[in-house]
Amino acid sequence: MKASVPVLGGAAVEVDLDVSNEVLSRLVAVPAFVDLYCDPGFPGFPPRETLDSLVVGAEAGGFGALLCSPRVEPIVDVPENLGRVEARGGVRLLNAAALTVGLGGVELTEMGLLARAGAVALSDGGVPHRDTAVLRNALEYAREFDLTVLLRPADADLDIVGVANDSAAAVRLGLRGNPAATEEIGVARALALCRATGATVHLTHLGTAVAVELLDRARREGLPISGSCAARSLLLCEDDLDDGAYDARYRLHPPLRSAADRAALVDGVRAGVLAVAADHQPRAPEEKDHEFERAVPGSAGLESAFAAAYTALGDLEATVRALAIMPREIIGLEVKTLAIIDPLGTTLPASAGGRHRADALAGRQLRGAVLGLSR
Repeated sequence: MKASVPVLGGAAVEVDLDVSNEVLSRLVAVPAFVDLYCDPGFPGFPPRETLDSLVVGAEAGGFGALLCSPRVEPIVDVPENLGRVEARGGVRLLNAAALTVGLGGVELTEMGLLARAGAVALSDGGVPHRDTAVLRNALEYAREFDLTVLLRPADADLDIVGVANDSAAAVRLGLRGNPAATEEIGVARALALCRATGATVHLTHLGTAVAVELLDRARREGLPISGSCAARSLLLCEDDLDDGAYDARYRLHPPLRSAADRAALVDGVRAGVLAVAADHQPRAPEEKDHEFERAVPGSAGLESAFAAAYTALGDLEATVRALAIMPREIIGLEVKTLAIIDPLGTTLPASAGGRHRADALAGRQLRGAVLGLSR
C-alpha cells in the first residue's frame, strides 16, 4: 500500500509498503547508505557472491551505492576492467581503481585513463604498500586528477604477522599476534605523505585508539584526510574472539582489537572523526570451514551494517551521518535514493546458507531494521 513516511530532517516521502499501522507510525526515511569499502565476490569469485546476491544484500541493508574495491578478478588496473557505473534496482555500483598495476605496489596505473573511464576513486585494494617512494609518487599523481585515494594503513612487514590482536587474549588462545603498531605506523606514514603531497586520502579499516587520535589531530590541522572503520568493529573486540571457541567468523584482517580500541572507535564516530563502512567481504562456506588460522579472513557486512552501527551508537542521526552523509562527502556523491528505517525493529544477521555468507555478527540481535530502498 502507498504510505507517507517522514524523511529525517525533511518532508515526507510516498513509499509502497506492506506493514501494519503500528510499524508505519515509527518509520523514517534517511539518505541511502554508501559503503566506502566493498570488497565483493563479484566479478571473479562466484562461490563467494554473484551480482544478484550483491545487489539484493545492498538493498536489504539500505545501501544505495557501493564503492567496489579493485581487488576482484580481473584486477581493476586498466580501463577495460572497469564495470559500468549503473544502478541495479536502487543500488549504484561504483569503482575504485587500483593505484598500482596488479596491486603490486611497484608500477603506477594510468590514473587519468581510469578516471576518464569512470573510476571515482583510487585504492590499494587493502594491500599495504611496502615501498614508501612508490606510494608518495602515487599520491602526487592522484592529486593531479582530484581523486580520493583509499589506503589501508599498515606496515607491510608487520601486517602479515599474526591472526589475532597481539595481546594476552592471543596468548591464552595460542594464536599468533598481530601488533597494533602496524596500523599506527601506517597511519603516521599516510599522514606524512598526505601533508607532503596535498593528495586527498581516505584511511580504511581503522581499528586502534591511536589511529583515531592521529586522524583527529590531522583533520584539525586541516589535512585533506578522512577515515572509516567497519560497522562490526563498533560492537566486536578481541574479547569476542576469546569467547568464540576459535569461531572462524571472527577471522578478520585487520584483526579485532581491544575493548579500549573499540570504545575509541565508537567515540570517534560519535564525534564525526570517523565514517562507517559495511566492509563487505563475503567468503564462501568452504573458505571459513577451517581451523582459525587457515580460515580466509573476511565477513559479509551489507545487511548488518546499519543495525550494528545503530546498536553501538544509540543515535539515529549519528548513524546516518557516519553511513550516508560522510561517505558521500568523501567521494562526492549526491543522494539519489532513500532507505526506509524502523528504529524500533530488530535485525538478526544471518549465518552462512543460501544467498548469505558468514557474518561475524550472526547470532546477535541488533537494534534497528531496514525495510528497503525508496526509489
